Amino acid sequence: MRIIENNKSVFENKKSLRKLIDSHLEPLLTERRKNQQKILEICHVGKFLMFFENDFEISKVTEKPDFILTNGTELVGLEHQILVDNKSKEREGFFKNIFDLAELELKKDNSLPNFLANCYLLPYVNFKLSEKEELIATVVRVVKKYVLTDILEENPLIERIWKMPHSGINISESLGAWWQKDLTNEILIKAVSKKEKLISKYKENSTEKQWLLIVIGSNGDSSYLIDRNIKYSVKSEFDKVFVLEDFNNNLYEIK
Repeated sequence: MRIIENNKSVFENKKSLRKLIDSHLEPLLTERRKNQQKILEICHVGKFLMFFENDFEISKVTEKPDFILTNGTELVGLEHQILVDNKSKEREGFFKNIFDLAELELKKDNSLPNFLANCYLLPYVNFKLSEKEELIATVVRVVKKYVLTDILEENPLIERIWKMPHSGINISESLGAWWQKDLTNEILIKAVSKKEKLISKYKENSTEKQWLLIVIGSNGDSSYLIDRNIKYSVKSEFDKVFVLEDFNNNLYEIK
């Protein structure tokens, strides 16, 4: 495993990232909700390419593989994969969906001013799928009352709310503290093997040289972190395999 360093300043990184991704993001931003997955992928790949000191850029946003990169003389296919613990991700996704749907309801309410509200959930909160509609109604009622009166009514879901003026009506959920999990070599090998099954299709659609970018370390209980005490090693048909720790902005070349 080789650690690839990024020694740029924060200002330099922001400037470099915009140069790498802005032209590819622009067509997707008109339908942000519909394109949110591809927008996230482009942001990840932009952060990844910043480590290469402008040697590579996105030539084309595609599917199977997700991107075609170029350094001016050669093309490289890049497949992107976010690696998470699926059980924890399902829980995070359940609550995110509740708050996304509640936000849509709040946006229809003309009695509300524009605001941004971050809702901190009660520790270890869990609900059944059958309670989804009741939960949406609870979020709408509790957030509306808090925005209008600064009173947080007793409820089974939200522990506290932080709010501020905003350009629109937006709410988000915070599940509080979590323990991030260390990435094991077994989990990594399984993730690489899953993508390797389609490598012939990637080559057919783009070019012979193929890289795999695995993204970990985003915020949340479902995310993994690199354990630098582990000697990660994978055998793969991909020419290169990289792991990007998103939040910590660390890049590792595994193969």
